[in-house]
Amino acid sequence: MDDSAFHIRLAKEKREGALREFSAGAYSNSADLALKAVEQAIEAVAAKHDIHFHVRPRTAHVERRNWVRENFPQILDYLRILWDAYGRLGYGGIDGERAERAIEAMESALGEIGKKLGIEFV
Repeated sequence: MDDSAFHIRLAKEKREGALREFSAGAYSNSADLALKAVEQAIEAVAAKHDIHFHVRPRTAHVERRNWVRENFPQILDYLRILWDAYGRLGYGGIDGERAERAIEAMESALGEIGKKLGIEFV
């Protein structure tokens, strides 16, 4: 089943949340939502190929990363930045510069994914 429209909607919602949280100085929340926005966008692309990582939560991260490595390598660096920010800010950090890098990585990744889908996440 192609549920890409559902994942696109969630990616847009999480992107907006990440931007809102960042502007409020809630850096941990912004990094978390930035990562989730990109993961939802990846799910949207994969859903076009009847691939649904989220149905197996225990392995979703590894499977999603492996799929991206093979099918969408241009966003791997953005994912690395996002996971780093998620880990460092989510477990005791309040680094605005790291959060800003996460927001920039999110926007770049969503731009690349949007090209593939033929949509804009803005």
